[in-house]
Amino acid sequence: MHVLLNPHCDHGRGGKKWARIASDWQGRFGDCRITETHSTEGLVEILRGLVREGEQTIVAAGGDGTVHWILNALLSLTRSGPERAVSFGAVGLGSSNDFHKPFRPENAIRGIPVRLDAGQSRLQDLIEVRWEDETGGKHARFCVNNAGLGITAEGNRRFSAKGPVIGTLQHFSVEAAIAASAVWTIFSYRNRSFRIQVDDRPPFQAMLTNLGILKNPYFGGGLHYDLPIAPDDGRLCICLSESMSRFQAVRTLVRLYQGRFKGLPGTASWTASRVSVVAGSRCFALEMDGEVVQARKADFKVVPKAVRCCA
Repeated sequence: MHVLLNPHCDHGRGGKKWARIASDWQGRFGDCRITETHSTEGLVEILRGLVREGEQTIVAAGGDGTVHWILNALLSLTRSGPERAVSFGAVGLGSSNDFHKPFRPENAIRGIPVRLDAGQSRLQDLIEVRWEDETGGKHARFCVNNAGLGITAEGNRRFSAKGPVIGTLQHFSVEAAIAASAVWTIFSYRNRSFRIQVDDRPPFQAMLTNLGILKNPYFGGGLHYDLPIAPDDGRLCICLSESMSRFQAVRTLVRLYQGRFKGLPGTASWTASRVSVVAGSRCFALEMDGEVVQARKADFKVVPKAVRCCA
């Protein structure tokens, strides 16, 4: 087992969280190798070296962003090669840790969620996202949890920007900071027209409030959908909210904290293998496992059983 540790996650608290479990970790797993990662630079070469050395389990110790970047670095290697047999684990040192949800008490060390059981690992689907930026540049990335646009993406952008109010709240309560980011975004967001196509169905225009593309129903703090989706079912769950007033958007936010979405007014959902969205001339915020970029169109598709994840 080799751990790639991001001590700067959770607004600099990741290192302290790791120190809290260090003694228990050594008692359970012995002197496994640990490499600190301070940026995405060099990740591919680090992982290529570990694979060549025969490393069987690679662990991302950090938040969902750390999981996202390390997993994408691993997948940038040839997926048909020996790294396909590598088990991918994680230690949740972040603020939300969606990759670990639903949390299980038996999968925790001193309250820190972990996925480290390589013996019970299984192949899991991913979301492949291809998007075009404002200059026409083409990009691609994989998500293990979810992707989306609309209020969710704008709220994530605001949360990550750490303005004075949100930044202060983050020090006291991550859940309060997430809720404040969402409410603030709802009251500043304006519905936008998007052309959407789901699988081979006819495309349609929607005044989009939010669009979630899911492999995991959890997407931020206590927010979660009540729709059937499994990590290895070969499908995406598409959740659309459209033409919502601010009141309706707030009501939907409250329902999502209760795990209720299906059947709400102004919503629709599908299971599908792919979906495409195109905006007008202005770019939109595109969120992938909590990471936000600017795009003017994006394509999402499921990649079945693309990575072996620890239980």
